[in-house]
Amino acid sequence: MFNDSITTQFSNLTFLMELDLSCSSSIDDHSSIYTTLSSTRTIHEGSLYTYMNRGNLYAPNLSWLQRLNNLRKLKLNGVDLSKASRSNLWAKSVSTLSKLRFLELSNCRISREVPVEQLLNLTKLSELYMDYNFLASKIPSKLANLTSLSVLDLTRSNLQGQIPYLPQVKTLHVGNNSDVMVDLHSMFAVPWPRLESIDISSTHVIGSIPPSIANITSLVDFIAYNSLIQGRIPASMMNLTRLEMLSLDMNNISGEISPSISNLKSLQLLSLLQNSFHGLIPDTICSISSLRYLLLAGNSFTGNIPNCIGQLNDLSYFEVSSNKMNGSIPSLSSFFRHSTPYMLVLGFSGLTVKVDQQPFPPRFQPQIVSLDSCNIGGKIPGFISNLTKLVFLSLSNNSLSGTIPSWLFNLPNLGYLNLSFNRLQGVIPPSIKLKSFFIQTTLILRNNLLQGLIPRQLENIQALDLSANNFTGNVPAEVGLGKIRYLALSDNKLFGRIPFSLCQENCELLLLDLSNNNLFGTIPTSFGNCSCLVYLNLGSNNLTGGIPEELQGAKRLSFLNVSGNHFDGPFPSVVRRLERISVIDMGNNKLSGKIPEFIGDVKDLQILLLEFNSFNGSIPEEINALENLQFIGFSNNQLSGPIPEKLSGLKTIINRPKDGNLLGSIISQLYIGVRVNLVAKGLSMQFDVVRTYNNGLDLSCNKLTGNLTSELGHLQGLYALNLSHNRLSGNIPTAIGNMSLLESLDLSYNNLSGEIPVSLALLDPLSTLNLAHNNMSGEIPTSPHFDTLSRDGLAYIGNKFLCGAPAGSHCDSEDFPTPESSESEHSEEQSGEWKMVLALAFAGYVVGFWGLFGVVYLVNEKWRKAYWASVDRIVDGIIRCRKIRVSSVNQ
Repeated sequence: MFNDSITTQFSNLTFLMELDLSCSSSIDDHSSIYTTLSSTRTIHEGSLYTYMNRGNLYAPNLSWLQRLNNLRKLKLNGVDLSKASRSNLWAKSVSTLSKLRFLELSNCRISREVPVEQLLNLTKLSELYMDYNFLASKIPSKLANLTSLSVLDLTRSNLQGQIPYLPQVKTLHVGNNSDVMVDLHSMFAVPWPRLESIDISSTHVIGSIPPSIANITSLVDFIAYNSLIQGRIPASMMNLTRLEMLSLDMNNISGEISPSISNLKSLQLLSLLQNSFHGLIPDTICSISSLRYLLLAGNSFTGNIPNCIGQLNDLSYFEVSSNKMNGSIPSLSSFFRHSTPYMLVLGFSGLTVKVDQQPFPPRFQPQIVSLDSCNIGGKIPGFISNLTKLVFLSLSNNSLSGTIPSWLFNLPNLGYLNLSFNRLQGVIPPSIKLKSFFIQTTLILRNNLLQGLIPRQLENIQALDLSANNFTGNVPAEVGLGKIRYLALSDNKLFGRIPFSLCQENCELLLLDLSNNNLFGTIPTSFGNCSCLVYLNLGSNNLTGGIPEELQGAKRLSFLNVSGNHFDGPFPSVVRRLERISVIDMGNNKLSGKIPEFIGDVKDLQILLLEFNSFNGSIPEEINALENLQFIGFSNNQLSGPIPEKLSGLKTIINRPKDGNLLGSIISQLYIGVRVNLVAKGLSMQFDVVRTYNNGLDLSCNKLTGNLTSELGHLQGLYALNLSHNRLSGNIPTAIGNMSLLESLDLSYNNLSGEIPVSLALLDPLSTLNLAHNNMSGEIPTSPHFDTLSRDGLAYIGNKFLCGAPAGSHCDSEDFPTPESSESEHSEEQSGEWKMVLALAFAGYVVGFWGLFGVVYLVNEKWRKAYWASVDRIVDGIIRCRKIRVSSVNQ
């Protein structure tokens, strides 16, 4: 833990053979494993180690090395060489150390390329470590001239280009350099006679693993996870009899595991997580007696687990979760009678696991057990009470019933417990104490039939999910007094006020979900203490008042849902100070006033839902500044004025993303996302999960006026546009045909006129169209796809000047009305109809009932149609402008 500069302190130690001034050391680090919330919810993995600095040593240059001519080993890990490496010849002093065999410059903040020209004099150099630097260059091909070099480690050093031919190396680690391109076909087309260990993880591998890899007969470790590898594992790879570690996680590899895998007699680790493997797991894998890690999760394996797996005495890590298997384990105790796994993960594999009454051997003491969705019924298995080393237990999505046994909360090391989506019932013990063995201590009991009061003593628990049960009573004040980070009590029958204790000073709360209960009162001002809060869902309660200004203390807040309450007043000004907010749902309240102009300053906003309030005034033009906005839900308010003229700033809607990433977060190992209801395709569509390519614009049921702006044509990535039930007028702009990904368009119940643009008929993705009840005229355009959108003509009803609709008027008919002829006819008939109205008014005193319906049915066919059209309009308006729920989802 020295804190000093290195200058001349060691210059006179001319007999020195070994010098270690390292002030940082490597440690295991799994923070680089992160979840991309994609359509497949993929896991990505970076370097599994990092460096921890323990001191602060720096060297402005390396000239002090020049007299240390006898050095064989030099370790400067963590010594800051950022200033020294600014010089082109920064390693010249190292080149004088002609006897040097070992050079370690890891994590030294070197910002130059590998100084190969200055190292060529080190003819005896055997090991070179320069990982965790900022080299930002290609791997020099001249390293091949260091003929004694056997170990080269350039992990995570911002390298680029390709791997040069280095036939002399035994260990080549260049992983976690995303700009390094690896062509294994070219690489293994030449011999690598000494290569034993290669790490190309998190690089960019081009294509597949070539059959020529079998020529590297010396290979012991092949580490290539998260590298975009495609194709299949070549059969020739099964001839690498010295192979001990094969890590191919998180690639695009397909095919089956070859039965010839039994040839890999020395294999200790086989990790194929998250690929596209299918077929059966071959029985021959059991002949690899040295196997300790067998990780096959996230594939499409079918069939059953070979019974012999349990005979592998050294097997410590076994994971087959998230596959498509359909077999069963008839006796869990018998299956693992001869092995002692540390980690046993069978969840969501498709397997049926039967837990019998046979005792497990005493040495069966796993620390991680996942049996989710394994068709386990009955009570919580009693054998778990003997697993005294158990740290992680997940039995979710089974058919467990009965009560939760008290012994489950007395397991001495249990830190994570997930019993969600079962049929458990009864009450939770009044005092729960789980050990804080993990960084987080998690209790998940959601979606059961539990009832009673929520326990008040929740010692050590950092993640608590009791959602979707039948709990009653108040939210216990004590639940916020510990180190709670994740608290989900949604979908219960809780009532009372939200306790102030939920957000004490220095609290660590990240998620709070109290939605779908019967809570009343106001939002506590203490929520301003929740500086770590990311997700706040108070939707569907009976809360009143407004959003307190103190909430600005929640600087990290990303998700805010207060929909379905009784909040009133203007749009909360505190929103402008929530710098990271991305989802705002304040629909179904009593908010009023104008939507503020500062909404354009909330730059991270992706979803803005304000429907079913009483907002008035115009839509602020500043909304055009929201580049990340995907959903705009302003329906069922009292907004007026025109649609903003400029929409070209809505970049995410203009260029719809293709990555399919989910909106949301992973908090305490649980995915937290959003659910959006959008009126599209004539229906209220529910997006149970929202991805980056989902979007929509709903301004229906307001008082908007003016013409449709041609700027709408810029929204080329828009999925659904609903402008129905407004007072819009003018023509439909031709530019609407530029909305090339539009699938749902509703412009009904406005005052639009003119012809339907031909460009609209060219939108092949369009599957739902509604132009009913406007003043459109002319011939309806046709195309093979467009003709299928409204075979019954309902999309055009209420436009009496349109022709060509299914079962409608022909455009060449002499009786077909035009806007001009209609005006003339209206002028001629106006006087006569006025007299008729006066006569009918008089007759109404006499005949009453027939005074109304006689007109409708007997006098004028046009009146009859107009009457029922107006009735249709009113009824449809009532139905269409119904209340649409928009809520959050916690999956």
